[in-house]
Amino acid sequence: MRIVPLIKPSVAARLGVILLIVPIYFITASALRQDAPRLSLLGSPMILLGALLVAFALNALSILSVNLRSDVPPVLSVSLSLRFWNLTVIVTGLLLLGVLLGYVFVENFRPV
Repeated sequence: MRIVPLIKPSVAARLGVILLIVPIYFITASALRQDAPRLSLLGSPMILLGALLVAFALNALSILSVNLRSDVPPVLSVSLSLRFWNLTVIVTGLLLLGVLLGYVFVENFRPV
């Protein structure tokens, strides 16, 4: 049994970059304190975290290969392909997630 990604790695990288535009736009507009158009819709946590999650999942699945052989005992092999653009999208998504979590912490932290 082999789990094969349904999307090619190059397509996953392109979709990941498109999905990362939403959090980048929100973070940039928030950092510049701009009242960007349609920021209230794009500022929704569900949209921001959803875009990060989908971009991460698409690119993680495109570089990860899982193979389960039904020998005795069963053998599970996991391999990781080093594809530059997919890894770039994954790292950028994790950095954006860190920035958003830092923003949430600083915004809600009140010293006693």
